[in-house]
Amino acid sequence: MLGISTDSSWSQRTFTTALGNINYPLLADFHPKGEVCESYGIYNEQRGNGHRAIIIIDKQGIVRYKKIWERGIPGTEEVLAELDAVLKDQ
Repeated sequence: MLGISTDSSWSQRTFTTALGNINYPLLADFHPKGEVCESYGIYNEQRGNGHRAIIIIDKQGIVRYKKIWERGIPGTEEVLAELDAVLKDQ
């Protein structure tokens, strides 16, 4: 599992510290800004950042699940069911 945002690594470090640290890597899609987010179709041009999203990619690099949330947090049951389906297919 990886997290990615268009924030700099310095901003990400502050964010994770405020959360009491997180146990997965955060990647900075900072320069060129939003290039990775754009390649996955989750870049928000109006705000200059990535949409809140979960993307599940299988071992072959194929996107098997993608969902964008405008607000709130994703339902874990849906995401875990999708992840389970991908793992069963591997």
